[in-house]
This record gives sequence, C-alpha cells and structure tokens, in this order.
Amino acid sequence: MGKRATYGAGHVDPIAATNPGLVYEMDKADHIAFLCGLNYTADTLALIAGETITCTKKNKTLPRNLNYPSMSAQLPRSESSLTVTFNRTVTNVGTPNSTYKSKVVLNQGSKLNVKVTPSVLSFKTVSEKKSFTVTVTGSDSDPKLPSSANLIWSDGTHNVRSPIVIYIDGAY
Repeated sequence: MGKRATYGAGHVDPIAATNPGLVYEMDKADHIAFLCGLNYTADTLALIAGETITCTKKNKTLPRNLNYPSMSAQLPRSESSLTVTFNRTVTNVGTPNSTYKSKVVLNQGSKLNVKVTPSVLSFKTVSEKKSFTVTVTGSDSDPKLPSSANLIWSDGTHNVRSPIVIYIDGAY
C-alpha cells in the first residue's frame, strides 16, 4: 500500500480518515471565540449557544484563527507586500513517539512565501496537542487570482494536508 493523504477540508478518503494521524480539534469555546471575532451580538450568541455569552478580548479571536484545517484570509488591496499569520493546534491521534515534518507546496503561479514555526512537531503520547504558526508573506501582484499553497504534515505514514488561500479585496 502506498502513502495516503488525509485531506483537512474537501476530498474525503474513507480509509485514510479512520487513521488520520493528526486532527484539528474544536470545542464550544472555540466556536464562541470565532463568533465573537465576527462581532455577533449577545442576543444572537445566546440563541446559538443556549446561554448568555459576553464577548471579551480573551474569548474573541480573529476568524482566520478558528482551529480548522484550511487557512484562508481576505486582505485589503495594497501596493506593497502582505503578511498574514494563522495559529493552529493539532492533536496526535496516531501513534506515540511520532514526529511530523512540515512541507509547503505552492500552487502554480503562487507568489507566496510560507513559514511554519515550528517546522517539526514531536509527540510523545496519543492525544498530545502541539501548536504551530503559519506566516504567509508575499505581494498582491496579481489581484485577479487568489494565491494558494498547501501545508503537509508528514510522519512518513500519514500526510495531513491543509490548504492555504489568500484573497485580495476587490479582486472578485
């Protein structure tokens, strides 16, 4: 059997999905922080959450930092360069004592530079969590097309792919 890719958003491989290696977990607090980041009103949040929610700086996150496998951002058009940062946390559901190395694959025509910090995640136990940051820099030299790339975490058996897409305001 060859290596199987586990896709974070989009294509589903039912066999690989039973043993993904890494997962991006979210709980109710993550969703509340996401909705607070979108400036939902207290009344709307109460309807969604079933309880009174007060948004504070502590429970408010940028929508792009929802702990979801895909990473996307729409940025304002500028004449210079762009920089966007994504914060993510993955949970090891594979094997103990595993090490995942990051690899970034730019899609055709993409002018992005993508840095993953740390670039290697080492897990000692199952259910252990590790956080990382993806920093994307580049220019909006072709605002008619989104710039995209893929981040792939691999331990040699599992390949966990996360698409990265940057859109420029006013281009669509």
